[in-house]
Amino acid sequence: MIQVRTVNSWLSRCLSLAIVIAGVLYCSSQAQTTASGPVSPTGYHVVSRFPVGGEGGWDYISIDSDARRLYVSHGTQLQVLDADSGKIVGTIADTPGVHGAAIAPEFHRGFTSNGRDKTVTIFDTKTLATIAKVPLESGTDFILYDPFSKRVFPINEEVTVIDAETGKVAGTVNLDADPEAAVSDGKGTVYINLADKKAIAAVNPQTFAVTKTYPIENCTSPHSLSFDSATQRLFVGCKDGFAALDATTGKVVGRSLMCSGVDAGGFDSDKKWIFESCGEGVISVIREATPDYYELIETVPTQLFARTMAFDTKTKNIYLLTAELETVPSSDPAKPPQRKIKPGSFCVLVVGR
Repeated sequence: MIQVRTVNSWLSRCLSLAIVIAGVLYCSSQAQTTASGPVSPTGYHVVSRFPVGGEGGWDYISIDSDARRLYVSHGTQLQVLDADSGKIVGTIADTPGVHGAAIAPEFHRGFTSNGRDKTVTIFDTKTLATIAKVPLESGTDFILYDPFSKRVFPINEEVTVIDAETGKVAGTVNLDADPEAAVSDGKGTVYINLADKKAIAAVNPQTFAVTKTYPIENCTSPHSLSFDSATQRLFVGCKDGFAALDATTGKVVGRSLMCSGVDAGGFDSDKKWIFESCGEGVISVIREATPDYYELIETVPTQLFARTMAFDTKTKNIYLLTAELETVPSSDPAKPPQRKIKPGSFCVLVVGR
């Protein structure tokens, strides 16, 4: 996650890597382009870039595949793009420190998680007009819509659950942990990564109770989370690598190597491919050969800091957020130069086949 308040410290830790990858792909501020070069064995490569520009950091990106809309967190606003052309079609303003968006398509409503003022903005997905702002008991980061309960989960140590249809607070879930990502099984369970506890919490979205907690051995800071409903498998990206869990028992049934600095994941149910995006500038593609066997089959180059992603279930494209960096000399000769986001270079990478 590249938020405004953390970007400088995070970039400084990646300084040496940034220097090594001096020839990394860059986002054109002029027009959408197509990447050239060798195509990976899976067929995935950077196929285009959508220039967005503007100032500020970023965090999550999400997609409404049916409506063909991308929802891009960017500083104090949520920008809405056409998923096929990259054209900016609108903005949801007054979303300070926005982390991401969740969409409830049957109600034509979207929900943003605003970290700075601890609110959720509810907006109309057709007009992009703000409907209401809901104050939260605590802050928020990742946000999830559960189609089973018709409720929205702005994830934090204490989750203030919102009814998607009425916009009213429905209840709270006390996780007593530092959560990162969440998925719904669509049948009455929401699974949430607990980064500090190396575990996954299973939550009943109707009673707001944590029904089970699955510890994950050898999984430091579980970040990404995706789900295969056919095999009932949870896919977790950890600092130590990839882990697959049986969602019914919590047992770790498979592991794999993967990239480092993971922040988001996706799953292609047709190919049985799991995607893990990492800040080092690659996507790990892991194949679910069987429900209990997983193998890394490809490492797809993207761009440095492109670590949050959205997977399009219709086109099978992957969308990532990133920007160029520039070196700014320090006013103190004893201190090294700083890496900062180059103004106007923010963009969406499109990785496809």
